[in-house]
Amino acid sequence: MSIPFTQYLRPNGRTRPVEFDTDPTIEAMAMDLIAHGAHFDAEVLTTGHVSLTCERDDEEGETGVLASELIDNGPGMKEAVDRLVTQAHTKLSEEESR
Repeated sequence: MSIPFTQYLRPNGRTRPVEFDTDPTIEAMAMDLIAHGAHFDAEVLTTGHVSLTCERDDEEGETGVLASELIDNGPGMKEAVDRLVTQAHTKLSEEESR
């Protein structure tokens, strides 16, 4: 089970697809987010930290962040991805229920 991310690479921001492995429950939430127009991005910052985001465009075409994580690069990535997806899914559910 995996979640597709776009990874932004230094120094010029070129992109490449990457996937993070997770469990079926988190993957199902991620696929629901994608079905609702969300996408996942990852970038290793100059500090060595990793920025993970889940974003989606609103009705006016403006990109909004549903959730983000800033973590150390290394162990703990799966847990950060799981938190990111869970937070984004919760926010999307709240937005959809309004």
